[in-house]
Amino acid sequence: MATDWQTFPLEFKGGLISNLTPLQQGTNAVGSATILENFEPSLTGGYSKIKGFKRFNPNVVTGSGKVQGLALVSNGYTAIAVRNDKYFVVTSSTVVQAHSNSATNYAGRTALSGGKVRHCNYDFGSGEKTIFVDGFNAPAFYDGNANSTSVSFANPAASEFVPIVGAKFVTEFKNHLVLGKGSSVFIGDTNTDDSFATNGLELKVKSTVTGLIVFREQLIIFTKDSIQKITGSASTGSDAFVLTPIAKNIGCIKEDTIQEVGGDILFFAPDGIRSLAATERIGDFSLDVASQPIKEDVDTLSATSFDSLIIREKAQYRLLAYNDSVDNLDSVGLIATKFIAQGGTGINWARTRGIKSYASDSRYYGEAGALGELIIFANTDGYIYQLESTAGFVDSSNSAVNITAVYESPFMPINDPAIRKTFYKLLLFLEPEGGVTADVNIKYDQDEVDVIQPATIQIETTGTGISKFNDVNFAYATGTGPAYSDDPNPSLYSVDLDKLYRNNVVGSGKTVAIRIQESSTKPSFRLDTAVFEYSVETRQ
Repeated sequence: MATDWQTFPLEFKGGLISNLTPLQQGTNAVGSATILENFEPSLTGGYSKIKGFKRFNPNVVTGSGKVQGLALVSNGYTAIAVRNDKYFVVTSSTVVQAHSNSATNYAGRTALSGGKVRHCNYDFGSGEKTIFVDGFNAPAFYDGNANSTSVSFANPAASEFVPIVGAKFVTEFKNHLVLGKGSSVFIGDTNTDDSFATNGLELKVKSTVTGLIVFREQLIIFTKDSIQKITGSASTGSDAFVLTPIAKNIGCIKEDTIQEVGGDILFFAPDGIRSLAATERIGDFSLDVASQPIKEDVDTLSATSFDSLIIREKAQYRLLAYNDSVDNLDSVGLIATKFIAQGGTGINWARTRGIKSYASDSRYYGEAGALGELIIFANTDGYIYQLESTAGFVDSSNSAVNITAVYESPFMPINDPAIRKTFYKLLLFLEPEGGVTADVNIKYDQDEVDVIQPATIQIETTGTGISKFNDVNFAYATGTGPAYSDDPNPSLYSVDLDKLYRNNVVGSGKTVAIRIQESSTKPSFRLDTAVFEYSVETRQ
């Protein structure tokens, strides 16, 4: 005999988990996900449908194969793109080759067959410049202008550049350019970009360098099997550079996965995606691998290379698996949201599908109302794409493509996995930014074949009046502007958007799960909370 109705609130939190048994997850991680694809754990709570991308520029970057490097520079909404070892200045409306094909020191450069072009922006007092390295040639330099002669090439035979020909990584540290080549780190002279021999410094790190990053006044050097740091600020004297180890048996094995997010560094190590802070605190042991909750997903992530980027306003790290044989819209990746409010250690995971990136960059240009944060990426088709700019994806022909977002909870026993519950109502709380039409499925008892599963419930936004979103960066209504954009007219919707959906449900089970799927080019929405109303049957 049934008892009185009870309620079970399900707060959407915890992110994607794949390292727990179904009963463990449904008991101890209620609100987490067994599937969380194209939803992102939100800093405001819940899971938000990710935003999409559009072409940053309508024109293709001339050449063939991959766009091998991207750099956002200080000159407004401007990027430098590299394809087939040619450098282009790209704005939202123009693509201009930034050098002559017969320029001094260019004609003799080694053509790039694969590989990446990496960069670093720096300013030694005469305005921001950018240095590029490709692992084969002497560096290239961008002077900060938007014209056809703004990129120059270092002379590989010049004595000051000879040591760094073929450098693969570059950063700036305390007014010094620092380059990684093989198992060496080269530190240039102070406030110059053309002195790596006479007044430069070479430090040996024994293993092959896989990345450089400046973090908390330290230069962090990643190799395949170690992490080291450089402190100090000069080649000689009382504040001379000092090289010391952080970890001796752990390194970064996947280039271009090192990013600073939420006051920490994430990188791809042999045992998964690690936190530098945790690795430095506890040493080489696998006691705090950040990706442990999604170990299964990381283990199956196959790629010919990886790319990574950060979204600063979301404290978000994205790892994108690039695979030559996988179509753009089938490409997978991972999202890590760093929750500072949880003491700086809380990371929630999700998965992406439909974003294929070989090279990317992001830059924060100012507060809302200015240019804000710009995030761009490119792959093999030669177009530059702007992430976080629309409510959908586009394919290589620039046709709109739906973003399919899926959340599925674990099967939850609701206090007792041995007692059957009868379910009557579902309340679903959303935070929509526009119209939402989603499919909701209630599932019982691990989808057992002899258990009747309810039909799909479809929810849709309804209401009256006007809902205005005050973020000036939203431009869903007009679709104008380079970003979400700097359009001064925010989107207006002709309805007062519903945030609560009530639906009758049928069926019973000892465990219950919920699946929510939405596929469209409609604006984002956030899953907040679900509430089940149910009764408990008498124990047999």
